[in-house]
Amino acid sequence: MMKYKSILILILYLMAADLKSQSVKVDVEFSPNIATYSIVEYLVAKEQGRLFYIDGKTDISYLPLADLANKEMEKYDNSKMIKDMQDYLKVAGQQQDLSYQVLLKHNIFPAKGYAYAIEEKDPAKRAAVEKFAEQLRLFYIERNLEKFFKDQGEFLEGAKKEVRNNIPDSYMSKMEKYYGEKFLAYKFYINPFDVLPYSEVFWHGNGPMFKSEQGQIANMISSAYVPLKKENNIKDYKEFGFNHPETINFLITHEFGHSFVNQHLGEYENRINKTNNLMSEALIDKMDGQGYSYWPSCVAEHIVRTGEIRIALADGNHKLAENLRKQHVKDNHFVLIPEFEKKMTEYENNRKKYKTFKDFVPELLTVLDETNVEKVRMKLNLPIEKYEITVNLTVPENSGDVYITGNQSAIGSWNPQKIKLNKTSETTRQITFTTYPDLRFKFTKGSWQTEGIIDGIEEGKDVSLSLDHNKTLNYTIKNWK
Repeated sequence: MMKYKSILILILYLMAADLKSQSVKVDVEFSPNIATYSIVEYLVAKEQGRLFYIDGKTDISYLPLADLANKEMEKYDNSKMIKDMQDYLKVAGQQQDLSYQVLLKHNIFPAKGYAYAIEEKDPAKRAAVEKFAEQLRLFYIERNLEKFFKDQGEFLEGAKKEVRNNIPDSYMSKMEKYYGEKFLAYKFYINPFDVLPYSEVFWHGNGPMFKSEQGQIANMISSAYVPLKKENNIKDYKEFGFNHPETINFLITHEFGHSFVNQHLGEYENRINKTNNLMSEALIDKMDGQGYSYWPSCVAEHIVRTGEIRIALADGNHKLAENLRKQHVKDNHFVLIPEFEKKMTEYENNRKKYKTFKDFVPELLTVLDETNVEKVRMKLNLPIEKYEITVNLTVPENSGDVYITGNQSAIGSWNPQKIKLNKTSETTRQITFTTYPDLRFKFTKGSWQTEGIIDGIEEGKDVSLSLDHNKTLNYTIKNWK
């Protein structure tokens, strides 16, 4: 009996050891759903000239799979899919987080349905993303992307191998220790179809986390990092764009960091949004081009990047910490990081009180309460004077209620149904407000689907001004969308 008991104990010990090793293993995979999204994203960028950080006008041969997919799509009329994504982004906002999360939860195309529940609370966004996912699935089928991805299998396997070879041993254990939490699995999805501007080293990633019945799964989606010299044939490539250890080390800290951080910020979204004027009146121009124009996402980015710096310090890598500070604060304008860093030292020095990062989040968010727009603008070297602006607007008859929205809290912080203009006649509206010099705005009838087309302004573009005195502005709406 003792012999069998000893064997049982040994088996349980080995199972526990195996589970422990699995908890810090990073699985490297490819998602056809995400790749399909990126292919369409580039089609939209080409149509508009730009989308997020994507310039749709330049040569992308340094990203051979993205370039090949683009050439393949040129055989077709893609106008419907382009419009479908444009319509979707009007509802979802200029951010990719929701799209990536839902597409990872969706069964692998061409299958319908979802492997994991969608947790989006906003009914309009949820309906929009589910509709868009189905549109992408049909596009995947119509363009025979299953065969296209299969044909690129050798390249994709080479990319996955480069990532596997460069992930530092036991690194996830350090992250788990810092945040005081573990996940069931860590999945790294390569996305060589993600298009980024050319440089010696570039990167883009996203870190959605979601729950399964067995536990939480931390995911990260990553672009390639290194531009490749053009070869005659896709099978001629011996490098695949992911062989850059420093970037992989940085990105797993960053993107898996989102899984540790974002899930605990969600319940405080209303509290975070009360400080949205920090975004609209100060940070919006710096964040919009980076894809972080949604304030809760911008706050999460600040905190995750703060975590990168603190983990580097905990790992004894002071040089890396300084490089990250320069990159995040000076180069990328995440100017609240110094305040978040100072606050995070309280977490690090009081782990008996704050056993996990989750316990510390309410205290960490006091950073937002203790700053203001003027402080942030000064950090960004932006002027802090304000001017009084009167807008006179001529509209078509029977326009009804007309709204203004833009990059100031006084005009709704990009909420299309918050600030209504005063009706002065059937065809005229007026509003007066104070603003910082860098002013951007649009007019709507209460939603982005009813945006005004302004005489003299390219359709879809903001009115964009740089002010130096009080002013009266006059505009005419030609028609409504």
